[in-house]
Amino acid sequence: MNRLSGTDSAFWYAESPTWHMHVGAAAVCDPTNAPGFCFESVKDLVARRLPEVPQLRWRIGGDVAGLDRPWFVEDDELDIDFHFRRVAVPAPGGDREFNDLVGRLMSYKLDRSRPLWELWFIEGLANGKVAILTKMHHALIDGTTGAGLSEILLDITPEPRPPATTVDRSLVGVGVPPLEQRALGGLINVAVKTPFRVARLVEQTIRQELATRGIENKPPRPYDAPRTIFNAPISQYRKVGGSGVPMARVRAVADAYGVKINDVVMALTSGALRSYLDKRGELPDRALVSQVMVSNRGDSNDVGNRFTAMPVALATDIEDPAERIAAIYANSQGAKNTAKALAAHQIVGLSEVVPPAMISFGSWAYTAAGMGGRVAPMNLAFSNVAGPDFPLYLNGALLEHLMPMGPLVFDVGLNVTCFSYRGSMDFGFTSTPEIADDIDDLADAIEPALRELEQAAGIAVS
Repeated sequence: MNRLSGTDSAFWYAESPTWHMHVGAAAVCDPTNAPGFCFESVKDLVARRLPEVPQLRWRIGGDVAGLDRPWFVEDDELDIDFHFRRVAVPAPGGDREFNDLVGRLMSYKLDRSRPLWELWFIEGLANGKVAILTKMHHALIDGTTGAGLSEILLDITPEPRPPATTVDRSLVGVGVPPLEQRALGGLINVAVKTPFRVARLVEQTIRQELATRGIENKPPRPYDAPRTIFNAPISQYRKVGGSGVPMARVRAVADAYGVKINDVVMALTSGALRSYLDKRGELPDRALVSQVMVSNRGDSNDVGNRFTAMPVALATDIEDPAERIAAIYANSQGAKNTAKALAAHQIVGLSEVVPPAMISFGSWAYTAAGMGGRVAPMNLAFSNVAGPDFPLYLNGALLEHLMPMGPLVFDVGLNVTCFSYRGSMDFGFTSTPEIADDIDDLADAIEPALRELEQAAGIAVS
């Protein structure tokens, strides 16, 4: 049997009617050179390749009143027709119609009694394009080595590869322990393990505070973020937007300023946010704070990802674009150095300390108290994922570009997720219609923000 980790359990139990814990990606494909490409052919490909990714047959079970972490359980009756669905955008099938549809499909939670994923085959896009929307629960993604829907969907050549002939069942057993054993384990977790973990967490926090003394440009402290229009109670509904810029231009800017690609991407987000908020008279005097995934791998060559979420000030209070990106670079370096110091002294994370039921109660209490409209733990969540620089294909159809989407938590109504693919840096923006019904305007501000940085660096762009 494979049990959820503390982090996976936190994603599972923090989910609420408005905090959806699934992530998504909308991939637009061109089937021009893929004869026979259709809903049925793609569904058949998915069905034949499902055995290759055992995680897609998992559901979550064995919960005992949230006293301890549950288990992944294999679902022997997976219904492909439930998970793979078909829909069309209304005419004329442009970006606005497509984004509205994707936002609606991202507005409801996954069925928690089934394996935690969905695929939507979206037809009716302009110029004969077709899109595939994937939805997958964060608990499942973080509980694996990164395997997911892309592994069974995509190929590196137009000719689809044959499916695997064997089924991997080594990760999940046939069931969960008996109820009495689970109940006893839950009571031991609450009465014995939790007090011990709390004491260790206090000790860890003190040692971490000492370890980070002297670090320059340390990340903002919790709730140092200014209030913005994105800090408001969120609804269950989602509004999404996307844009992309050439990676060659992003690299040129990184070289010109002597910074990393991720710093440029954050600077583009910062510039777009500054323009978006300023036009609405909502730009705060203090810098917006983003929760950013920062690597704490250090010099280790171990396989696997090691990340921690760190707040980074996006320097939106600085008007000059050259000074702004320099400040963002300094802030991101401070966040990385802090992350390394914290990782060296980390014993147990908060998600490993409290019983899962407390996480569920905490998310409910936070929402019920209307905390999102009173405080600002951060202004947005940000992540940047490096994808392949070569083309991918779905049953012969070229994957042209992708719009990634992340979850909204703590009543912070903006998530910015970036994905590099085939010479492009693609941005995905997620909010709610009540907070940012014009999220497309924010997405459209990315290219002008890039041009602003290029002009400040003296980079000629045709």
